[in-house]
Order: sequence, then structure tokens, then C-alpha cells
Amino acid sequence: MSTRLIRPKALQPGDTIGLICPASAPPDPKAIDRGVAVLEKLGFKIKLAPNLRKRRGYLAGVDRDRASDLMRMFTDKKVNAILCVRGGYGTARLLP
Repeated sequence: MSTRLIRPKALQPGDTIGLICPASAPPDPKAIDRGVAVLEKLGFKIKLAPNLRKRRGYLAGVDRDRASDLMRMFTDKKVNAILCVRGGYGTARLLP
């Protein structure tokens, strides 16, 4: 069996990056705004996940909301890339 590496197309200015928080929320919520500003300065459009700023304990909202954000970005034809604000243990909780 042959395996073939699938490479996504390189991002170009004007492309849309979807931001999600699939695990823990950033300790400083303003870090999201600073990151968005940098990405926009580089010429990218930014789409924020609906639950990006939620908190539930140390996680960025409940598991269902974080999973919904991830799937929403995967299925959005206008999103060229998905960027996770943070990762960690909470991400594995999104699996069935």
C-alpha cells in the first residue's frame, strides 16, 4: 500500500484563518485580540469561532461547544486554515 502526503496550499494574503480554542482558554483573553491584530497585519482575514471566548473552569467552554467550533471551521468553504489558540488535554475530550 502506498501512502501519499497531502499538502495544503500555502496561505496567501486575503485568505481566511479560522480561530478556535479546542482545549484550555488563554490565561490572558486579550492575547486573542493581539494575535488577531498580528494576523490581520499580515494580510489575513480572521473568522472567530462562536465559542472562542467562553470559559468553563480551565477549558474554553463545554466540550460540545468546542467540538462544534472545530467542525464548523472544517465545513466552512471560506476558511482556508484553522489555527488553534491553545491546545492540550481538553482537545482529546472532543473525540467520541
